[in-house]
Amino acid sequence: MTSSVSIIIVSYFTGPTLWLAISSALAQPECTEILLVNNGNIPGDEKHLRELEAKEPRLKIVEGQGNIGFGKACNLAASQAIGDYLLLLNPDSMLPGGAIAQLLAEIATYPENTLAGCFLQNPDGSEQRGGRRALLTPMNGIVESLGFNRISKKFENLNFNRLPMPENTHEVPVISGAFMCIAASFYKRLDGFDEDYFLHMEDTDFCYRVHKAGGKVICIPSVKVMHFRSTSEVASSFIEKQKAKGFILYLNKHFSEQKLLLSIMRIGIMVRCWLKIVIGTLNRAFVPPMTAKNEIARIALLYKLTQFSPQDNSLAGKTIIITGADSQIGMCVVGKALAKGAHVIATYKLTHVAFSHPNLTWRKINFSYKEDIAAFTEIKADVLIHAAKFELLEKISSKLTEQGITRVIAFDSEHIFKKPESLPEPEVNNIPDMTTLYPNICYGVGFGSSIARMADIIRRFGKLVIYKKGSGVRNPVNAQDIADAAIAIIDNPVTYRKTYNLGGDEFITYHDMLMKLFEYIGKPARLIKIPAFSAILSFLGIIYQLPDLNADIALRMNRDLISDNTAAAEDFSYNPRKFLEGDVVI
Repeated sequence: MTSSVSIIIVSYFTGPTLWLAISSALAQPECTEILLVNNGNIPGDEKHLRELEAKEPRLKIVEGQGNIGFGKACNLAASQAIGDYLLLLNPDSMLPGGAIAQLLAEIATYPENTLAGCFLQNPDGSEQRGGRRALLTPMNGIVESLGFNRISKKFENLNFNRLPMPENTHEVPVISGAFMCIAASFYKRLDGFDEDYFLHMEDTDFCYRVHKAGGKVICIPSVKVMHFRSTSEVASSFIEKQKAKGFILYLNKHFSEQKLLLSIMRIGIMVRCWLKIVIGTLNRAFVPPMTAKNEIARIALLYKLTQFSPQDNSLAGKTIIITGADSQIGMCVVGKALAKGAHVIATYKLTHVAFSHPNLTWRKINFSYKEDIAAFTEIKADVLIHAAKFELLEKISSKLTEQGITRVIAFDSEHIFKKPESLPEPEVNNIPDMTTLYPNICYGVGFGSSIARMADIIRRFGKLVIYKKGSGVRNPVNAQDIADAAIAIIDNPVTYRKTYNLGGDEFITYHDMLMKLFEYIGKPARLIKIPAFSAILSFLGIIYQLPDLNADIALRMNRDLISDNTAAAEDFSYNPRKFLEGDVVI
């Protein structure tokens, strides 16, 4: 008889990786149910969770308890679980195909009182720090914190990620709470996690108690689970304080007799805590705050589109070059083209994404350099989808036919609000089969848009600036809808040598757009009106010599910027979603 597995996910303002965790769990046939404990998420994500719950009978949301911490939330879900086994999975993790089948096959060869972990890996495939480690004691804690283990091999490493991973399943002292599988009956005999821990060290404590109960802790290298880490939108100072509390609680609980070492450790833990808080504060002051978030959002988007969205082979046999592949539209096109079986050559200027696929080739191309342009013209392909700046197309268009490219789809955001008769000529250097798409204000993938930047400002400061009434009407469009349009017209001759305006399915004033954004994120709307805002922006643009910083940013708030989707709907059934509807990352 096949064992059943209840997957427990605890979510607290997790972000885009939550959907990967859920989708990868649902893709496991052995998954009987997913118990998602909602400790807190933005209202927009909670709405999407309930929509998923209504469609998927295996997904059950546990909510209403508030933020009760990780261990207590796991215990709450475990009390409702019906599976033979419990799999505790972090919301920023992704299971590979067949993971649970492999897990069950391995754990079945061990006694019932066994706790199983996995090969926990970073997005680049390397083993993650903390996935398997020694049992923390006051002595090895001091050795690790002072770096003695890096000076001499006499001292044991607390973390094993620098040691070679054995090929076969093996016993270890401690595994990470990001992935823990255990028989439900054994979990209950242990009374689950110690609920005195709010966040951090509850996994080490749990492993310690498994050993004390005569059980085994194992690592299964054949199960490789990606763990993104640190995706939750919570203050780093709060996390560091909880880590310090967890460390001290653990040491007091299990090593209370070692009074001198405990005293030294307590001092070290608190000093480390406050140093991390100060360093974190300085990092936020001098490092762009969205850099890491954007990188995770890009990787999560590509995995979602290539593994957990509708797949077919309608583009099999085609080679597609996608320029500006690190942009929000470019990323969506890359993922959707791969999902349809195309071989994709994705070019980028700066941002390389730690994502690999058998049909994907990354190429770093800077069209400012002649040698890079020359390298680009050597690439053979069937289709070019140009998501980089429109004017760069002139630099490469003369060689496209020599590359075998006669079909070009380009995006131009510079002329999106001009009348059709005043739009630029769609043929660049006589490209025969070119289509130009003019997307409205794009959003929806968590990076690369003005709306994403506004959302980040709301999260950090809880307010936005508005000029006058913000009465200008627009119809913002999800970047995935734009990518769908580009993919849909690749082999559609009706669209050759034409231009299309593409907007969303909802017309909304700038003011109301901001109000919806506040509501989606779950912050009270606080709009600051600055009468001289346009003049201030113009002045700052001149002082700092930033041409993109100008009065027009403010003036556009009261100007209608709408796109007519009629032609696109007629020629290729363009059917975008409403603002913030459905699958959205903000």
